[in-house]
This record gives sequence, structure tokens and C-alpha cells, in this order.
Amino acid sequence: MSNTIAGVNLAAVAEASLPALQSTFAPASAFMTDFSSDIQAEGASVTTRVPTKPTAADLSSGYTRADVAMTAKTITLDTFYGYVWGFSDVERSKSSIMLNDLFINPALDALGTKFFGDIWNLVVATNFATTTTITAANFDREDVIDLGVTLTDTKKAPHDGRAMLLNPTYYGALEKTFISADTPGWMGVKSEGQVPRVSKFDIYQSDLCDANSANVTGFAFHRSSLLAAARRVDASGASQAGVEVVDVTVPGLNLPVQFRRWYNPDTGYLLYSVGLLYGVAVGNDMGVIVQSA
Repeated sequence: MSNTIAGVNLAAVAEASLPALQSTFAPASAFMTDFSSDIQAEGASVTTRVPTKPTAADLSSGYTRADVAMTAKTITLDTFYGYVWGFSDVERSKSSIMLNDLFINPALDALGTKFFGDIWNLVVATNFATTTTITAANFDREDVIDLGVTLTDTKKAPHDGRAMLLNPTYYGALEKTFISADTPGWMGVKSEGQVPRVSKFDIYQSDLCDANSANVTGFAFHRSSLLAAARRVDASGASQAGVEVVDVTVPGLNLPVQFRRWYNPDTGYLLYSVGLLYGVAVGNDMGVIVQSA
């Protein structure tokens, strides 16, 4: 049975954070993040298998089994990051708001920043051989179509499961191509800045899409190009010590984020934490790096 501190159960706090978690980690749906029951096993790594594209065969003369090619990819769970915050008895007594609860969303943002920063750092020419140079001023829907053609023709990537990550400048340039007379019904673009699917791509923007020391501004890819795995942190010792622990699985992503809350009687601080144990890895070379001139 979990402890209750100050009359508020941590489970309610964690549940209230679900919309923020879904928003923060939404682009993770573009990566391969849910592999198999292996994710539940113990160990320092997770192994997934990425299938290579097969070739159809003539079945008119019989059903002859073809060899299936799969590439094993190991993701090392080497990153345990999060954020810890808290306020003293005096600070909470003087405040008319729930100070600890106020920092839940910023803490989730910090965790998401670390997670996506690690993913983006994999987007370099040593991992993905195909690059193209496009200036921000010229980046539009036609460029997205061309990138799709490259994924199909050169990288032999499946048509489903495609996504694109762009820095804010290039996302904004693409957004402007929709604010015109030929798209009068797309109010999400005009009022919310939401770029719709383009040429089978889900489009995401992030200010974490930095240059990676190579003028990288975007990445068009199939979901098997980037891999991420996470595992629940063992909190049995913490629970025995009176720490309140709640695990939240981000809906649709199977990412287990852990919340903790405890009181330190020596310092008079009520402390919260949010954490994630995960790893990232490169999958198939089915991506095209977009660079600025």
C-alpha cells in the first residue's frame, strides 16, 4: 500500500500528468519503441529485430519457403535521467498554491528534452549516408515529396511509418506553404500552427533539432531508422523505505515513467522526482538528412 503525504495521493498527481506526458513524448511514436516481451526482462540491454524488405516470388508452381532476413539491434539501457525538486515546510506554508505540483510539467519537459536530445544526436552522416541540402527559404511541400521519393527509390523504405523531424525554422517554412488560398479548410495550420501529414510523412518540429556540428536541420525517415527502449525502474527498496512510488506508462508508447515522493524529516523538505530508464540506438539506414546550405 502506497503512502499518502499531506492528504494527496501521488497516483492522482501522476494520472493528472498523462496529458502532459502524451504531449511531451508524442514524437516518440515515430520511432520504434515497443519491441517484444524482451522489454520486460532483466538485463542491461534490449534486443529487437528489424526485418529487411523481402521480394515477392512466383507461387504458381508451389509454396516454397524463402529465407527471412532480420537484423538484430541491441539497445543498451544506459541512461537513467529525471528531475528532483522540493520545497521546505516554511516555503509551502507561505504559499497559497501547491508549489510541488507546479513543477510537474516543467520536470516532464526537462525529461523529454533529454530523451529527444539523445535521439537527435544519432542523426549524423556516419549513421545515415544520404543527405540533401535545402535552404530554409526554399523548403516547401515539393521538397517533402522529393524526400519521400528518395526514401522509396534510394533507401527502399516502406511507405507506412514515415516521419519527419524539423527544426523550427524549417517547420515554419513548411507551415507557410499551407497558409495560402489553395488550403482554405486547414484551420489547424492557420490557428494552431499544426502542419498536416504530407506525402505520407508525419511532421514534427523541435527546438532540439540542432545542427549536430554538420548543419543538420531536419530528418526524413522510416520508423525503423531510430530505436528507443525503456524499462521500469525497480523501486522495491524505495517502497520499503516509505517512499511513495507510482509508475505511469505513456499511452500508446509503452514508455514507463516513474514518479516518487518522500518527506525528509531532517531538512523539512517534501521532495518529488520523475525518472526514466532508457536507451537509444540506430536502426536501418532508411533516413535522409536535410542540411542547410
